[in-house]
Amino acid sequence: MLISLQLVPPSSFLADPFFSFVRCFVPIKNPTLAVCNFSPLSKTPGFSRSRFRPTSENHSFTGSKRLCSNNRFSRVNCNGFKDSEEESEEVLDTRDGGGDGDGGGGDDGRAEKKSGFLPEWLDFTSDDAKTVFAAIAVSLAFRWFVAEPRYIPSLSMYPTFDVGDRLVAEKVSYYFRKPCPNDIVIFKCPPVLQEVGYSGDDVFIKRVVAKEGDVVEVRGGKLIVNGVVRNEEYILESPNYNMTPVRVPENSVFVMGDNRNNSYDSHVWGALPAKNIIGRSVFRYWPLARIGGTVLPNGCAIDKPQSSLASQ
Repeated sequence: MLISLQLVPPSSFLADPFFSFVRCFVPIKNPTLAVCNFSPLSKTPGFSRSRFRPTSENHSFTGSKRLCSNNRFSRVNCNGFKDSEEESEEVLDTRDGGGDGDGGGGDDGRAEKKSGFLPEWLDFTSDDAKTVFAAIAVSLAFRWFVAEPRYIPSLSMYPTFDVGDRLVAEKVSYYFRKPCPNDIVIFKCPPVLQEVGYSGDDVFIKRVVAKEGDVVEVRGGKLIVNGVVRNEEYILESPNYNMTPVRVPENSVFVMGDNRNNSYDSHVWGALPAKNIIGRSVFRYWPLARIGGTVLPNGCAIDKPQSSLASQ
């Protein structure tokens, strides 16, 4: 290896104790050649603290070390002197472009920050998207085919339901059987109500009191189905109106509110088409003080049909 020393000013200045240098070991094109340039820094002598360790008895020079290996370059900038007007701190910057040294590269240990428009918690992967899609699909399928929550907006079913009660209506039962008396059903607005101004999106809740083929009448404050007085302990009060006997059409049910005198139901607008039924109430989950099932213990009411009564 060849080491060339270029001295500026001439060598006579080396004996001057105020001589200083600012740059050493500047690599040039030849990978085996190192050059040291020496020049006076200022007229005013004075040295700042330096971390350089001399390798010879002459303290005007720092030790030299081979900086180039295998055609790779290293640069050492040394600033360690103070002038009369300003101070400079010693800075030692070592950059190694190869892979043999410690650290391997100037920025190898530095982690790059992810850039993007969305925050990290919204940065979805394909697996995350599949999971979210599956969860939404299952939720919608459950609501459409199994059960859905409902909110009570009126007093037509009081005291069974109060305003603000929340319930779960299940839909599976009617895949296997038809609605029966005593079921509390939620249903879409029938055509007869749409004709008087209700929306097709309106949903109602009533109790089924008679099924297709049954004959229903209200007389003397009693509900009579197929000639049998129905025992209704769940209603608020006895109806204060009379209704002539009516036969329930095929594929329909007769529905009434438990608050008989404050309910707009089948005794006013007629039988409900069974296809409009969404599901039946099975559980009230709000308020917590009244949480519990909404299905009567005795299940469906059974009345002996009377064929002698004609529909009117």
